[in-house]
Amino acid sequence: MNRQLKGLALGIVVAGFSLQISATQLIYTPVNPNFGGSYLNGSYLLANASAQNKHTSGSSYTAPTALERMASSLESRLMSQLFNDAANGGEGYLKTTDFEIQVVNEDGMLLVHITDLLTGETTVIEVGGVTDASAIGG
Repeated sequence: MNRQLKGLALGIVVAGFSLQISATQLIYTPVNPNFGGSYLNGSYLLANASAQNKHTSGSSYTAPTALERMASSLESRLMSQLFNDAANGGEGYLKTTDFEIQVVNEDGMLLVHITDLLTGETTVIEVGGVTDASAIGG
């Protein structure tokens, strides 16, 4: 029996050498077109990503109405005029639905007092180096 095992083992070894074994080099080819893959994979990858997306596409943003845009533009214009007047030595006051703004020019120091009407919180902003435009050029 030992002789039969040796013969079987020898037969396997001879059969192994007689088979032609070949190997090739592995070459990586990217799938994603962003990284050099085929552009034809783009729609497939997008479909897979969309199928896995758990976020809702609904947005909570609502565009402002024409009246809201006009009110915002007017507030912006009034605040700009308020700061220009204060920079020229004047004072100003503006009250909106949310804020109360008082601007004072004290000897080149622009003080902006902002009061939040909803919370009552007050913020003071000091801007130095503001000169009276009427004093320039004398």
